[in-house]
Amino acid sequence: MYFDILTLRVLAEGQRHGYEIKKSVERILGGRSINNNVLYPALRRFEEQGAIERVAAEADPGRPPRNVYRLTDTGHDLLQAMIRDADPALLADDNEFHTRVAFFADLDADERLRIIQGRRRIVESSIAHLAAMRPEAAATQPWGVRVTDFTLGQKRQELGWLDDLALAADTVR
Repeated sequence: MYFDILTLRVLAEGQRHGYEIKKSVERILGGRSINNNVLYPALRRFEEQGAIERVAAEADPGRPPRNVYRLTDTGHDLLQAMIRDADPALLADDNEFHTRVAFFADLDADERLRIIQGRRRIVESSIAHLAAMRPEAAATQPWGVRVTDFTLGQKRQELGWLDDLALAADTVR
């Protein structure tokens, strides 16, 4: 779903044609390539939902016309609903969670805190699971315990980051 959020968020900044949307999303994702077989079906789906609409077709000499899309009011509402979505299955995914945090300015403080608290529960559960597995890994998998310790460190560090986010949730727009 984070790809959908990014796609609609790019259109929230202004109308664009498909290639511009693709390049903007790829830039946000650090240059990771987006397949046209992902982008254009998503645009068709959003158009069918009334979230976006075609406003023009640009034609460069010698090239087929490009459809230009804009976000509708329905699209703005859908984007906000997707950013607000705190389903634990989504918040467990780093890309999903980070995308929501990136657009926290679009949410109010209570919504931000609800998402942070949902992620905190997931991270705390992961820490408990890893800590419970560590003795077995230490006894049987010397390399596995290295991975476990590294991951525990990351998860504990994330708890500190979540604390920072929670403190900022009320004050930073």
